[in-house]
Amino acid sequence: MAINEAARNTRQISLNVQQQAIAVKQVVDAMGTLNQGAKETTSGIGQVKAGIQTLNDAARTLREMV
Repeated sequence: MAINEAARNTRQISLNVQQQAIAVKQVVDAMGTLNQGAKETTSGIGQVKAGIQTLNDAARTLREMV
C-alpha cells in the first residue's frame, strides 16, 4: 500500500513538474513576444521622429520662401 501511494505521489509530482515547465516556457515565449513588440515600437517611434524632422525642415523652407 505505501509503495503504491509513493509511486502515485511520484507520478503526480512528475506531472506537476511537467506542467510547470510548460507554464515557464509559455511565460518565456510571451516575454519574447513582448520584447519583439517593444523593439518594433522603438523602431516606429524613430521613424515618426524622422518624419517630424522632415516636416519641420519643409515648414522652415516654406517660411523662408514666403
